[in-house]
Amino acid sequence: MKFRNEAYSDLVSDLILDAFYIERPNRGKVASIRQYAEVVVRKILDLPESEKVTLGDRAIVEKLKERSDNNQLLMSSVNTIRLDGNNCTHTQETGPISEQDVQNCIDCLFNMYASIFVLYFKKYKFGANNEVMSAFSILPPIVRYLTLNELYQQSPENLSIIDKLSLVLLKAFDKDQAISWIEDRKEELSQMLPYTEEAIEKIKSTCGEIVAQQVIDNAPESMYDLCVDRIIEVEEIINRNGLLYNNFEQAKQLYLEKGVLLGSGDEIQEFNSIMEFVYLGRKEEPNSNLEKLESYAVTK
Repeated sequence: MKFRNEAYSDLVSDLILDAFYIERPNRGKVASIRQYAEVVVRKILDLPESEKVTLGDRAIVEKLKERSDNNQLLMSSVNTIRLDGNNCTHTQETGPISEQDVQNCIDCLFNMYASIFVLYFKKYKFGANNEVMSAFSILPPIVRYLTLNELYQQSPENLSIIDKLSLVLLKAFDKDQAISWIEDRKEELSQMLPYTEEAIEKIKSTCGEIVAQQVIDNAPESMYDLCVDRIIEVEEIINRNGLLYNNFEQAKQLYLEKGVLLGSGDEIQEFNSIMEFVYLGRKEEPNSNLEKLESYAVTK
């Protein structure tokens, strides 16, 4: 990889501080997010420090289109940050910069984070590695939602994506949105078994025929039933214990303790690099819910 997280650690820490953690005018916050977005583009394109990057550079835009198959989640977000950033750095733009302008840029930044993970899971199938799945859950619900929603558009048959997306709708939004998403797809989900033949064969080879048959016998009738059951179960846990974490700051302690995966293979190393990048510069916020981590086991 040409992009090195460590080369941008100090710069990213400064930009995250300026954009999220200190009191300053909205104009300055948007300008910092624009600078940081250039670093995110470097990460997406795997560019070294020596290569010049600006959000409006035609060659950079073309590279992003090619890298992402012209994905509009990414392309429109980069363009929005570019335009809003121009308004905050050019002196001919004299109007006020609102809180909503700042929030729009943050939303676009999170879209860019999601795009990094979408590209990763395009290379390595979502759900294939349990360790990656566990570490992926140590992201703010909104980032997971944006990632999973995009992955679902690309692979609507992937059972792991369906399961995780229905749950993260509950966490990022509310039960009504999660149930609405499931009900809108009731017909197709009702026709899908909640397990794959590949998964059953794997259980047979590792645990035997009897265990595999028990899994089949005890499984819900369809993905529709599984999703509804999971939403009800997880909602009860959240109502009882609260949401485990809602942002990078609340999750950072858990990321540092359990989010860095062991292994030297490309799949693990690339995932670790992405997680390290999105947590760069983020402060650690005390989170008493992490003391009850086992109570949240099924909510991931």
